[in-house]
Parts: sequence; C-alpha cells; structure tokens
Amino acid sequence: MLNTRDRISSLRGNSAVAPVRPKVRSPRIRMVTPGASFKVGGDVFILVDALSDHETVGNLRVELLVDGATLISAKYSPLSGYYGAIWDSSSERSGSIHTIIAKVTDSVGNTKSTLTTVSVR
Repeated sequence: MLNTRDRISSLRGNSAVAPVRPKVRSPRIRMVTPGASFKVGGDVFILVDALSDHETVGNLRVELLVDGATLISAKYSPLSGYYGAIWDSSSERSGSIHTIIAKVTDSVGNTKSTLTTVSVR
C-alpha cells in the first residue's frame, strides 16, 4: 500500500511508483429460501442472491447441489432479482435431512458458496 508521500509522488508523475490497483473481491452469495431447518415437501423453490464486482446483474453462473449432487443451474429472474430453481423433493423419505449448496462463479473464475439444511415433511 502506498503511503501519503508515495501517492503525492505518483500524482506528480514519478514513474517509479506503481499505480494502486483495485482489490479483486470474490462474488457474494446468500441463500434467500429455503432457510436453515425449513421443513419442505414436493416442489421446493430455491432462491439465491448473488453479486460480483466482475459481472452485471444476471450474468453469474449459479449452481445448486443437493447432498453434493449437481441439481441444476439456477436462472436469473429480473422480476425477483434472484437466481432460482425448483427441487422436486417428493421422492425423498419423510423426516430425511438434506443439504442444499448454492455456488456462484464469475467470469474470471472466482467462486463462493453457501449452504442450508432442510428436512422433508
């Protein structure tokens, strides 16, 4: 990080000082629904909020996994502002607990994930 003297020198045209580059941040992701410990059944609507410094809204790749198996690529909805998909939990045993992982990837390969657990009623 440049100190004040180096910043002033760089403003005056001292080429020996390297320019300050913006810090690259990983994408951010948050599970909107279902929340932790929700009881679900049938079609489960999964909504994910995802942002990145490298992408415009709606251009991220969001994948959903249930119990570690790839489920589906979530699609962005401009109406809700979230990425979403549907998981059919009707074939799951009543009382079983499942982990839903949402993983976001931006165009430069940065990834971030979040998870929640649900039980089938």
